[in-house]
Amino acid sequence: MSSLADRRDTRRIIVGPEFAISFLLKGHAYQDVRITNLSTGGTFALVGIRDARLFERGAVLENLVLLHPELPKSPIIAAVSYVLGGRSEADSMEFVGIGIQFLGIEDQAQAALDVWLGAAQASQ
Repeated sequence: MSSLADRRDTRRIIVGPEFAISFLLKGHAYQDVRITNLSTGGTFALVGIRDARLFERGAVLENLVLLHPELPKSPIIAAVSYVLGGRSEADSMEFVGIGIQFLGIEDQAQAALDVWLGAAQASQ
């Protein structure tokens, strides 16, 4: 990430393996996609290397849902902000890292996410 526009504007909370998301991308449904961190403005997900070509910077993720019982379930509009890995045939990784920026989230869901993240930060 080289420009100021690419830098995170909120602190991210590291989350465990019980945190995942689901979403639609270019007509493909993704379920139980593991996330590694979460903030009020986005998340970082791991997707299979074979799907990496679909995850271009700026690609819109529709109906993104946070799949954890403590998190709001309102659908979120999001976009891929960066991709780590999977760019060459020599990559032997099983997963590609996807930076995701939340673009549209309902006010009530945003408030619930803010409260949860605040509590998570206080407990760290």
